[in-house]
Amino acid sequence: MHTLRALSPSLLAATLAFAQAWAGGPTQLIQSVPKETPLAHPDLAFARDAWIEVIRGARKRLDFAEFYIAQVPGGALEPVLQELEKAGARGVKIRFILSNAMLSQDPVSVERLKKIPNLELRIFDLKGISKGILHAKYFLADAAEGVLGSQNFDWRALEHIHEMGVRTRDPALVARLQEVFEVDWRFALDKTLPPPAKDVAAPGGDAELVASPPFLSPGTVRPAIGALTQLIGTARSTVQVQLLTYSPVSGKNHYWPVIDQALREAAVRGVKVQLLISDWVLKSRGLAHLKSLAMIPGVEVRIMSIPEASTGHIPFARTVHSKYMVVDGATLWLGTSNWEEDYFEFSRNVEVILKQPELAKQGGEIFTRLWTSDYAKPIDPMKAYTPRKVD
Repeated sequence: MHTLRALSPSLLAATLAFAQAWAGGPTQLIQSVPKETPLAHPDLAFARDAWIEVIRGARKRLDFAEFYIAQVPGGALEPVLQELEKAGARGVKIRFILSNAMLSQDPVSVERLKKIPNLELRIFDLKGISKGILHAKYFLADAAEGVLGSQNFDWRALEHIHEMGVRTRDPALVARLQEVFEVDWRFALDKTLPPPAKDVAAPGGDAELVASPPFLSPGTVRPAIGALTQLIGTARSTVQVQLLTYSPVSGKNHYWPVIDQALREAAVRGVKVQLLISDWVLKSRGLAHLKSLAMIPGVEVRIMSIPEASTGHIPFARTVHSKYMVVDGATLWLGTSNWEEDYFEFSRNVEVILKQPELAKQGGEIFTRLWTSDYAKPIDPMKAYTPRKVD
C-alpha cells in the first residue's frame, strides 16, 4: 500500500486498471461479433478495444504482420489507424508487413500506412518459394505483448464478422511470436528462409505457439499441422471445432487426409466431435466431405449463417471467421488457419495451444453460444444446398 500511495493519482488509476484487466492471467481471449446479433460473450473484451490499448501502450516498437488492410469512411478500423498514427508521431518505430496477395483491396489505406511517421512497410511474397501467402494476422508491442487471431486488419472483422483472438503477455508466447516476426520481416526483404527446423519438441508449460508453413518455422517453433493432429489424437471425450472453411480437398481434387483422418479416428475411439462451419463452405468442395463426416456415429456438423445487416449487403462479411478448437473442455487451440492443406503446408499462419482450463472453458462457452443459436443448423447429408451471396 505504501508503494501505491506514492504514485500520482493518474498513474495509480492506470496501474489499478492494468491490474484489473490482467487479473485473469497473462493471456486473454478477445472477440468480434457481427452487429445486431446476440453472440458476444459477456466476459470477453472486444478486439477493437484491445488493439487500441496495445498500440496506445507501445513505447518503443510495434511489429505487424497482416494479410491485408481494408477500411471505409466511418468504419471500425478508423480509431485503430488513428492510434497507429499517434504511435508513429510520438516516436514508436513501426514495422509493418502486408501480403502481396491483397494489396489491391484498399490501395488508399496502404498509402495511408506509408505516410505514418517511423513506419516501414514490407511486402511478403511467397512466389517462387511456394503457392502460399501471408495469411497470418498478428502484432507485437515492445516485444512484451502480442495479439493474434482470426481478425484481419479490416473494418468488417471488427464489427460484422464473428472472430476470436488472443492478447497475451505470456513471455514464452511473446518470445516465439517475436521470432516468427523476425523471420517474416527478413523474408519480406530478401526471401531468406530460416535454417530447417529439426524435430522441435513441444515445450513444457501450459502455452505454446506453433506456426505454418514448416519451411518458415524458426527452430524453436513446432510446425502447426503436426501439433494439431497430435492434439486431436489426445482427445478422450470431446472435440469442438469452429471454422470459416473445412476441406480435405485441394488443387485438382487432391485429397489431403491429415486432419480429416484425425477427426475420423477420434470419432471411432468414442470422442464426441462437433464441427461448426460457416455457410461459405456451401460453395466449396469441402461440403461433400462434411456431409460424409456427419454420417459417422459421434460426429455432428452444423452450418452457421449470419443474417445480413439491416443496412444491406456487406461483401465478404456477416459470417463466422473464427478458427479454434476445444479439446476435452481443457485445451484451447486458436489461430489464423482455415483447415485446408494450403494454410498449413504453404502459407504463413500462427496458432496457440493453451492448456489452461479457464480459457478452454471460455472457448467452450463461445462454441456453445453459437452451436445452440438460431444461426446454426445441422447439415443434411442428402440436401443440395444453394450458396448464399458472399462478394
